[in-house]
Amino acid sequence: MFTTQTEKTAPSQQASGEFLDAHSKKVDYAILSAMPEELEFFKAYFSDCKSENIKVCDFSFMLYEYKSKIVLLASTGIGTAFASTVATLINLHFSPVIILFSGTAGGIHPTLKLRDVVIAERAFEAEIQGVFNTLKGTPFESSLIHPLTNTQFPQIYSADEELLQLMNRIHFPDITIHKGTVVSSNAFPAPKELFEQIKAENAYAIDMETSALYQVGWLLKARVLAVRGVSNVLNQDGTDDAIHESDLKGSSKAAARVLLKLLDALAHQYGLKESNESGVRLALQKEVAALIQKFNLQPHPEGGYYARTFQSMNRIKALDESRYANESRHSGTAIFYLLQARDFSAWHRIKSDEIWHYYKGSSVKIYVLNEQGKLSEYLLGDHLVNPESSFQIAIPAGHWFAAELLDKTSYCLVGCTVTPGFEFRDFELADRIKLTKEFPKHSFIIEQLTRQA
Repeated sequence: MFTTQTEKTAPSQQASGEFLDAHSKKVDYAILSAMPEELEFFKAYFSDCKSENIKVCDFSFMLYEYKSKIVLLASTGIGTAFASTVATLINLHFSPVIILFSGTAGGIHPTLKLRDVVIAERAFEAEIQGVFNTLKGTPFESSLIHPLTNTQFPQIYSADEELLQLMNRIHFPDITIHKGTVVSSNAFPAPKELFEQIKAENAYAIDMETSALYQVGWLLKARVLAVRGVSNVLNQDGTDDAIHESDLKGSSKAAARVLLKLLDALAHQYGLKESNESGVRLALQKEVAALIQKFNLQPHPEGGYYARTFQSMNRIKALDESRYANESRHSGTAIFYLLQARDFSAWHRIKSDEIWHYYKGSSVKIYVLNEQGKLSEYLLGDHLVNPESSFQIAIPAGHWFAAELLDKTSYCLVGCTVTPGFEFRDFELADRIKLTKEFPKHSFIIEQLTRQA
C-alpha cells in the first residue's frame, strides 16, 4: 500500500506502489479549489498516476501517488463557509503536511492581466475588517480574543513562510507571477461599499475562499498557501462589466502549473539529507560572520548590522530651514547594511531621502508608509534573477519604512545612501502603539516589524 507521512512535519520520504487502506489515510499534499474546473489540469496531469477514491462522510476524495508522495484533490464549493468546512474536514481526516489552494481570482491591482498568477502572501476577509476598531472599548471587545486559543486573532493571515520562500525560486518565462495580499468576500465580484478600503490595503486580487483557508491554517496550525490565476480584472469601483470575457480555463491552468512546480520543488527539498541542510546553514553562518568581521559591521538600533563607508566632505543646508533646524548636513553618506535570518529593519523614518542598493544574498521586502497612510511594498534584489525585484529602491524623506528578508534561512548585504547625509538625530524608531493608532489599517505589518511589547 502507499507509504505516507504519519507526522505533519515533513512529507514522506518513502515510495510505495500500493493503495491506502481504511486505516492509513494520511496524505502529503492536499490541493483544493472552489470549482471542479479549476482542478482539470491536475486531473489530466495525474491521470497516469496510481490513484484511489476515498469516501469520508459521503464525500469523495481523489488520491494520487506523485513522485512517491500522496496528493489529494478536492473541490470545496464557492464561498468562505464551504472552503473552511471542507479544508477542516480534510485536515482532520487526512492530516496533510501541506494544504494548497489553486484556482482563480479577480484582479484588483492595476498591473494585473488575465492569466497572471498571484501568490497570496497574506489574506484577509473584507467584511470583518471594521470590527477590529469598532469593538475596541465596547462590551464586545473580548470577542477579538479567540476562545479556543485565548489569543487575539489577526486582521490579516499569512501563508506558510517556507512555501513562500520556495515560491521565490520559481520562475516561468510565459507566466507573470505577482506576490501580495488577497482579499476574500462572499460578495461577487466585490463588495462595492468596501472597495475603496480594500484598495487602500494594497490587495492584489479578490476571491471568495483564500482568507477562510488561511484562517483554518492559523487556527489548526496547518501549513497553507494559495496560488490564484487572474480570471477577470475588476473596474476601479469593484464592478466587472466584462465578466463574460473571463478566462476560467486559462487562469486555472496558469495557477496549477505554478503549483505543480512547487510540488516538484518540495520533492527536491525534502529529498536532501539533513546533513546537507545542516552544512548549508553552517556555511551561511560562517559567511555572515566573515562579512561582519571584514566590514567591521556593528549592531544597528533598527536591527541588523551596519558600517559607514562614505561621508561627503561637503556640507549643505536644506531650502526648508525647519527640516534640520537650519543646521547643515553632509551632502551625502553611505553604509553597508546586513540582515540575517528572522532579523528585520524595524519601522523607522529619517529626515532625508534614502536609497537601498542590493549587493548579495536573499531578496528584501521593503514596506513604505507615506504621510497619508498609503502602504507600498517593494522587492529589493537581483533583477536579472527575479524580474519582479529591483537593484535599487528609493524611500522619500519622512516616510515610515521597514524591511525583512524573503528567505529567512539566508542573509542579505545591501548598501544605503542618504542625501543629505544621515545623522542619528534625524532618525526616529517607531513606537508600535503610536504608529498602530495612527495607521490602524496596517496594524498587522506594524506589529510584525516592531519590537515593543
